[in-house]
Amino acid sequence: MILALETATTACSVALAAAGGDLLAERVELEGPAHTRVLLRQVHEALKEAGATAADVGTVLVGLGPGAFTGLRIGVATARGLALAGGARLGGVPSSTALALALAASPEGEAADNFVPLIDARRREVFAACYERGPGGVRACSPLAAVPSDELAAYLEQFPGAVVGGDGAVLYAERLPRSAVVAGAVLAPTAAMVLRAWLGGAGDRREGPGAVLPVYGREPDAVRWHERRPS
Repeated sequence: MILALETATTACSVALAAAGGDLLAERVELEGPAHTRVLLRQVHEALKEAGATAADVGTVLVGLGPGAFTGLRIGVATARGLALAGGARLGGVPSSTALALALAASPEGEAADNFVPLIDARRREVFAACYERGPGGVRACSPLAAVPSDELAAYLEQFPGAVVGGDGAVLYAERLPRSAVVAGAVLAPTAAMVLRAWLGGAGDRREGPGAVLPVYGREPDAVRWHERRPS
């Protein structure tokens, strides 16, 4: 079985699938953050629904971000712990890639060429990157950026007709330009999206403890504060 976790945003989710990819159980809670209280409960509930135990899990996947620092650390640490305890394979996919793939699969994305996942980066910014159709479903065609909300319209106008979605698109809906096409049902990255991206062979998926690391998108606040302190 394959167990996927996603904690990059305030949403917290788990998906459990058979080895062939058939979804067996899913838990999604969009409101948070409460990952430390919710995540393991969701894992237990998903296993119970599928009539399985942790010993049945052969692969553990996790969304790598970008997103909230604390959520990412919880998700990656939990995935590492579960994989180590059960002797399972450990893998990860950037949450932005999983979200872009979901945008490409949405009704709005069927005829589109470009997809821009928008993930809340706090500080009135969003993490954004443009993806195009390619191997594994999508591939990045612009670097990841932390875009100030008041510059979001100008950023998206570089990609006219791009399909956008994610919690950043919800939070800053009034800042989206008319040229953007909003996938209204794609509200946040989820574990099921991570699972589909992995099974689809996403080009930037990662495997093993040395590679499955959070994609923070920028330095933590503590580093920035330390650098500003007078010596």
